[in-house]
Amino acid sequence: MCHKRRAALIFLLLLFLSLTGCGAPDSSEKPDNPDECLNISQLQSVCELATLECYYHNTAKLSSEKKILFWNTSKKLWIEYSGIVKVGIDISQLDLKVDGSLVTIVLPDAEIFSCKVDEASLSKENFYSEEKGFGGSKITAQDQSEAFAQAQKNMLETVQNDQTLLLQAKERARTLILNYVNNIADAIGTDYEIQWENVPS
Repeated sequence: MCHKRRAALIFLLLLFLSLTGCGAPDSSEKPDNPDECLNISQLQSVCELATLECYYHNTAKLSSEKKILFWNTSKKLWIEYSGIVKVGIDISQLDLKVDGSLVTIVLPDAEIFSCKVDEASLSKENFYSEEKGFGGSKITAQDQSEAFAQAQKNMLETVQNDQTLLLQAKERARTLILNYVNNIADAIGTDYEIQWENVPS
């Protein structure tokens, strides 16, 4: 389940700083250049707040079989592990254009920032092995390393196929940006029309 950061508190602080930079005019006057109240650096900061951290729990398996003299031998290894995945918006692809009351925002699709197995979850209690057959080899450190690599691969594939998670991260960024722009508009006494665009191919 995704772990929600304390984005709301940070967002309010960011908004306060943004309004301070705009001069936070009172209702009786507007800034000389309201376009300056919206800038790409503040928009990037908002998008960084939208980054999601998700925690996965899964099992990786490794097995091998071979024949020794007249006996078939096999060994199996199961690993229960937890992993942390970060998904968000690449702020280098974010763009902002302000033309009077028209605000055009280029919002890229969300992507995977990092996908890492939590090594702290790989305790001995989470390793399960099974050896069968006379003369069969035991589970080795190399076997454990291969199982760990397989766990990392499995988790990455799971996240890549989770389109719902990627869409959720993009929608979260869109919502925070929308709130930010609307709050700026309310503070300076203007109305913005927001237009969303995808990153040019």
